Amino acid sequence: MTNKMAGMKYSDIVDYDKLDPFKEECIRRLRSSFKHLDRFGMGIIEESVGETAVAIDIGHPKFYLAFNVEGLGTKNMVAEAMAESERAGKGIGLEVRQLFSGLGIDNMAMSLNDLTGIGAIPLLYGDIIATGSSDYLADNVRASGLIDGFVRGAEIARVVVPVGETPTLKGIVAPNTIDMAGASIGIIPRERLTIGTGLEAGLIIFGIQSSGIHANGLSLARKIASEKCKEGYFTRLPSGRTFGEALLTPTVIYAPFVEKLSGLGTDVRYMPNITGHGWAKIMRKKRDLTYIIESIPEPQEEFRFMQEQGPVDDEQAYKTWNMGIGWVVFAPASEKRRIEIAGATNNLKVYELGHVEKGERAVVIAPKNIIYKPR
Repeated sequence: MTNKMAGMKYSDIVDYDKLDPFKEECIRRLRSSFKHLDRFGMGIIEESVGETAVAIDIGHPKFYLAFNVEGLGTKNMVAEAMAESERAGKGIGLEVRQLFSGLGIDNMAMSLNDLTGIGAIPLLYGDIIATGSSDYLADNVRASGLIDGFVRGAEIARVVVPVGETPTLKGIVAPNTIDMAGASIGIIPRERLTIGTGLEAGLIIFGIQSSGIHANGLSLARKIASEKCKEGYFTRLPSGRTFGEALLTPTVIYAPFVEKLSGLGTDVRYMPNITGHGWAKIMRKKRDLTYIIESIPEPQEEFRFMQEQGPVDDEQAYKTWNMGIGWVVFAPASEKRRIEIAGATNNLKVYELGHVEKGERAVVIAPKNIIYKPR
């Protein structure tokens, strides 16, 4: 697969060049609200604003508080489409409950992974499942599958889930689908706040494996299934799995990995979560540094399949999907063993991807001859 192939682009579906300015304007204008914590003797850690979660100084001598809110996206639509086919007798005999059983994990992972990206240990999580019709959650098989995922996600992350919300938004959400989101709160040992303060040239870029597509770039994956695959989500991959089953593989919740890093005393300088923007997220921190990627792992078969079917060239693929790496750790070379132990403890492979150099802000994926620069 070369990066010269013309084909599908995620930006034709989701255009971050239009979304990001709105987010930035929100941050600019809502900074005036930060003063409202003053009356409690608390304050926002300014350097955390714009990171994956925000840190709050609550006056505790040992901990900061961390907060995040995030949505799932369109991954549930894969399960819904496959379940509809199964119920109509046009599937291959998959259990409907099982099709929905990973979505709770995915929804939790979206917020919890962002929360732990600044070094937080999750404490609490609350979900929102907005429906277009109350009948959606009255389907016991579908509802049980969703709850299965939340129960499993809570056990993985060791997080409490005491609240949730299920609004019915008729006329906003279609009656045969849902919109999932959630928020999380955690604590950060003061010495473990990880917001890129020590990000510098000479650090090693470690990549932590993903479980597959996770929950980013699903709109493009769905487009490939509907327009390029004769059997849609039931198209068989080389391994024998269906394309849809591969897409529904639950997202890795990295909280236990990050907690282990903390327990080992690992000198971690920054931990970008590979979500929207794909590998371009490696340069999330706005610093004049160049991130040289010298080695890349072989991505899971669903990525190769989507690239071939789209077609989707390498430049688009690595800017849209995680391509096998769901988490990145910047640390000194001396920390490699600790990072590998944290990975092994959580059954996650650790890859040494490259290093950081002084220079203009860019991600250089040398094996693919790709360079990403900020717009």
